[in-house]
Amino acid sequence: MPDGATQLVRSLAAHDVSHVFGVCGDTSVGLYHALAETDAGSEITHVLARDERAASFMADAYARLSGRPGVCEGPSGGGATYLLPGLAEANDSCVPVVGLNTTTPVRHRGRGVLTELDQTALFAPVTKWNASADHPDRVPGLVREAFRRATAGRPGATHLALPMDTLADESDSEVYASDRATRCPVTRPHPVPESLDRAADRIRAADRPVIVAGGGVHTSRAWTELRTFAETAELPVAETLTSVGCIGDSPWALGVVGENGGRDYATDVVVEADLLLLAGTAVESVWTAKWSQPPDRATEIVHVDVAPESIGKNYETTVAVAGDLRVALDGLLDRIDGPVAAWDADDLRRRDEAWRTPYVERFDADDFPLRPERLVAGANEVLGPDAVLVSDPGTTCPYFASLYEFTEPGRHWLTPRAHGALGYAVPGVVGAHYARPDATVVGLTGDGSLGTCLGSLETLARLDVPVTVVVVNNDSFSWIEAGQRNFADFSFGVDFGSADYAAVAAELGLAGFRVDSAAGYEEALAEAVAYDGPALVDVPTMPLPAIDDVPVDWLEPGE
Repeated sequence: MPDGATQLVRSLAAHDVSHVFGVCGDTSVGLYHALAETDAGSEITHVLARDERAASFMADAYARLSGRPGVCEGPSGGGATYLLPGLAEANDSCVPVVGLNTTTPVRHRGRGVLTELDQTALFAPVTKWNASADHPDRVPGLVREAFRRATAGRPGATHLALPMDTLADESDSEVYASDRATRCPVTRPHPVPESLDRAADRIRAADRPVIVAGGGVHTSRAWTELRTFAETAELPVAETLTSVGCIGDSPWALGVVGENGGRDYATDVVVEADLLLLAGTAVESVWTAKWSQPPDRATEIVHVDVAPESIGKNYETTVAVAGDLRVALDGLLDRIDGPVAAWDADDLRRRDEAWRTPYVERFDADDFPLRPERLVAGANEVLGPDAVLVSDPGTTCPYFASLYEFTEPGRHWLTPRAHGALGYAVPGVVGAHYARPDATVVGLTGDGSLGTCLGSLETLARLDVPVTVVVVNNDSFSWIEAGQRNFADFSFGVDFGSADYAAVAAELGLAGFRVDSAAGYEEALAEAVAYDGPALVDVPTMPLPAIDDVPVDWLEPGE
């Protein structure tokens, strides 16, 4: 009769899990034995991370790109606390991730055994669902529940605690999986037809309707439907930081709106709108500039979201359309089969060019350390349309989100926006590579972020994955310092020592490229991307406080 650990691995294989990202520990010996020695385990690639947070970020990036649940695991005690940040990010970013923690035996519960921790209480605030499998017969059913909850409705993170005696004891429970829980979205709920009728009527009645597209476009894989609807109805599309690139280079794409990478003219267009079609986005603080845009609350809102509880939160909604975004956009297209708005595409293009001009003038700047605009322009020059950019939330995030040219609709941009955790990009490129092995995968990080995950460079070398990491090296938490300067012209607690990260990378087994002039940047990046293995490009970059014209609205401090 199989033990609980074998039942766990069989359950993962039944859910078509191909990769598990994790870290070994005392409590996980039984799980690792099942992964190494069973037939089901042979179907799964275990990816050893250097800490549990890195494993969770790998699973998150894998899930975002593949449309399949990402799976991460770690041991008890500190392993559980380290897994927490990634599950919190995935849950609030609507990413289907299943977190597994082995833990101390049930029979020792409450006795103060080393690393004992109430994992269900710990993970309750940051997951959709979590449980403890206190008997081996419960393992298959709880695994099914973890995958169902992670992928159903509004996706998110789930967590399952697995005591050592549960994994060691025998079980005869049946192992099976629902095919629907192996991909996301599981189902595509259809909106009530009357809500689509009302939404179409309000859009047709408006003079200047605008679409605000959120991360739900990626979750629903509704890229084609969004672009077709926008270009048919001739509606401008503003993107949030989580939907960057969703509509590609459509003439109706406005780019990012709001704070942190927002384009001024895109915000102007949103303010001018008399109706906003919110497509898979929450009414959150960033794209609304802390709920200040649109300013007068007179703008009508048509809100489409798979989660009915998200509709009407913060802004009064004229028409609520609860359902899958792809289905809803197809339904609206059936009801609106031609242009409905007074927007002029040529006027929008002129606004875009006027906004872009001062940045374009710096695309070939010879300043060194490098200007951020040159950093983006060089990437535009070197990388192709298949590239996947995985960005930490510092300097690279707003500059690349706003200025990089995403030509093909789809998911080519990953960044942790729910909680802005540093250290996402380097482990994230691992998950991105396994999800999309034929793509060019580039991680964008700062030296501040890299300091939180330096050990993950060894992971890249050991796995020999063909990914590139670009390091913005300015010897400080530059983005935070720029915010301090904007807030009260001070600088405190943001500087650290210099390092040659190309040399560090080379010591750990990567190809390291150190940029020593503006003219050498593009060549170094091209060599790194062409290298058949992991590479790192160390780019000395101008600290943001040294730049006179950092867009102030990108640096607004939180309230």
